[in-house]
Amino acid sequence: MLPSKRTLLAAALAAAQSLSYVAAEAYTDDLVITPAPTPTQALAARQVAGGSGTPILSTLTYAYTALPSQVYPFAVLRGPQFGYNQCGAANATATANCQTLVVNNASDFCIWGSPDPNGLIGDVEAKVVSYCTNPEWGGRPIPAGSIHGIQFMRTSAYIQIVGFLDNAALGLSPTDGGGELDPHGADLQGNPLGGVVYSLDTNFSPDGGKTPGQVHNWNLFVGNGLFCLKACFNSITSPDYCENRYDLVGCDYNMPNTLQNGTYLDCAGDLQTPVGTFVTNGQTSTWSMPDPLTTSPPYTPVVPSSSQCTTFSSQQLFANLGGVSLFSRCNLHLTDSHPAGQFRRLWLERWPHFYRRGFQPDWQQQWRDLGRQDRLGRESQRDGR
Repeated sequence: MLPSKRTLLAAALAAAQSLSYVAAEAYTDDLVITPAPTPTQALAARQVAGGSGTPILSTLTYAYTALPSQVYPFAVLRGPQFGYNQCGAANATATANCQTLVVNNASDFCIWGSPDPNGLIGDVEAKVVSYCTNPEWGGRPIPAGSIHGIQFMRTSAYIQIVGFLDNAALGLSPTDGGGELDPHGADLQGNPLGGVVYSLDTNFSPDGGKTPGQVHNWNLFVGNGLFCLKACFNSITSPDYCENRYDLVGCDYNMPNTLQNGTYLDCAGDLQTPVGTFVTNGQTSTWSMPDPLTTSPPYTPVVPSSSQCTTFSSQQLFANLGGVSLFSRCNLHLTDSHPAGQFRRLWLERWPHFYRRGFQPDWQQQWRDLGRQDRLGRESQRDGR
């Protein structure tokens, strides 16, 4: 079971939401919480947002291949954004400032992390950058050995990934309790500012899994050695499974799960009960989170059922991580003009479901094997064998 995150407390900053882990009973007066923006401050920011030069982040739509250099270059409110949105394998370095996040499957995903060493989510939420298991997306590489458990879940309304990882792998301080990131925030500009999310999942991809499609509604909790990320299908708006108003109660309530440390799973799953909704004695109730949060929520979240789970190992996960994988050594530089690149394209067109489930052949080796078999066949024919 993931460590309890009902003990998460946080303060919503003017840019978004941050949270801190404390002991289950430790709602004490000595806990230092950054004050949330006043209603007047939040209203003023929202009135500016959506005006000329201040687009609302969650309403912006870009094809992955047509992303601008910066989604939010405007020097207003908290702008301009810190990083850039045109990423790619050539930029996948330890200092990349990519603010485009891609989440595809159990071994191909990105997470927001600090651009600065020993960062605190509450301090850097507006400028977090993408850390990825696949250098194709241009984020900073997640170091091999830093992820200690994963469950990827596909449902009829969203995809979700939860896991254990080292804070330092994302540039976070080992003591950082973490926080929530989403495309909303008090000023509707989101955190990170200019941050956009995409997926190859066929519910988002415009061409059946070949090109990433934009995810308009998502949220991510990260810190304290764990993370949870949910990408809600654009076609489903009610109920809101990516609700961002419950930022103080963490993954336990927003993405309930039973992941065990050291376990790696890729599953289908049932839909969770929307956060804040619970049933007692046959009566459905809705809990609205107070701010400040001084007591635990009045219900225990129900973990949705999972099925069709595939178990894989840490070694299999890290075989796909940046800097050590077939992605960087064999596959990423291949173009469709290269014979192996043509083979890759044909393979993905015919069997895209394997790609989405994280299966990544060494395309050059596959091409060499086919060539060797063809050569041996021709030699056999020549020799009359």
